[in-house]
Amino acid sequence: MTDAALIIVSVTILVVLWLFWIHIPASMARNRGRSALGWVLLAWVLSPLWIIIILLILGDSKEKLSKDIIDQLKQK
Repeated sequence: MTDAALIIVSVTILVVLWLFWIHIPASMARNRGRSALGWVLLAWVLSPLWIIIILLILGDSKEKLSKDIIDQLKQK
């Protein structure tokens, strides 16, 4: 395998892994009632790991918490 082909394969693998890694904060943000696109863009700038930590600290959005409370009250 030539050097150019090895570089192309390596970069492709890194991009695929990065896209998989960036999917985690997107799904976390969506589940917490936050903008997935905004958090993914922030993850591109910072790091997916930092965004995961920030999302864990922030928790659910106020709107999500309100909706969950209303849904629980409706079930009773």
